Amino acid sequence: MTAVDTPEAPFAYVFEQEVRTDAVDRFYALSEELHALVREHPGFIDRQFSAVEDGPVVSRFRTILTFESAESCMAWLDNAERRRLLRMEEEQAGFQFTAHGNWDGYARWLSRGVAGESPKWKVNLLVLLALYPTVLALTPLLNILLKGANFPAIMLVSNALCVAATSWIIVPALSRLYTPWLENRLTKLQSVAALGSIAIAVALIWGLFNLFWSRL
Repeated sequence: MTAVDTPEAPFAYVFEQEVRTDAVDRFYALSEELHALVREHPGFIDRQFSAVEDGPVVSRFRTILTFESAESCMAWLDNAERRRLLRMEEEQAGFQFTAHGNWDGYARWLSRGVAGESPKWKVNLLVLLALYPTVLALTPLLNILLKGANFPAIMLVSNALCVAATSWIIVPALSRLYTPWLENRLTKLQSVAALGSIAIAVALIWGLFNLFWSRL
């Protein structure tokens, strides 16, 4: 019997934008330009764009981009034309961009190699274990390495590195390590031990970074 590879689950990435009310029309034009660009990007699947908050001074928007894989998303974040357009708008119009990986996207990507359906709470715990130390480590490191850089630039680099680290290194490693637990193939005692190891890991990470920040 020939083995059939299971298709990789799509990967969603969420961008949130804060735009001055007097620059909303310019932002819409930028969004359409980026949409035209991402449509030509390999692995792109879908784009959802919506207004989150229409304030008197600042308006908030959300864009959800879906790619065939985390690798496709990473390549888009590093797209030279995309970075040029964002940098130009940040400098000329003062747009503020933040972004984060979609929690469900990470969860689907994490469990793609697991036989059967894993309990969602287990997958979410591993997503937390992957993202928590990555974000905590990158924040002070980039503030040191990119001293003097503006907030949008730091956020852009931080999120690109976060996606790369979790998608290519941390998530695959955790998935391999905890596959028996995700597939419910452990005894009750072993399951408790696996859950305890995650809790201990999160507590140690919190303690180490709390100690680090207290000494800054």
